[in-house]
Amino acid sequence: MSAALTTRQINAIRAALGKHSFTPLEVAQLDYHVIRHTQGLGPKSIAGIRQWLLEAGQAVGHWQHDDGHSQRERRRAQRIAQAIALLERHGYSVIEPRKG
Repeated sequence: MSAALTTRQINAIRAALGKHSFTPLEVAQLDYHVIRHTQGLGPKSIAGIRQWLLEAGQAVGHWQHDDGHSQRERRRAQRIAQAIALLERHGYSVIEPRKG
């Protein structure tokens, strides 16, 4: 099965590179953080671009895989830390649950 880029992916890559035409090599050389923060690209679009690059023979090992789960987990941990700080600020003691 051949991965082809969608119009949205093509336009987003054009914006990230600042040029109209591009090669798989140019896309593979982009930093993952540039791709991740490019408007119009979500996790599914980035996965499609990765597949396109792999089929074009480009190594994308330097692209960290950052899926939505890890972002959700970070946000959740941040919210929990904020809630604990709020409780402690108002005089409550927060202890970790016992394991096992």
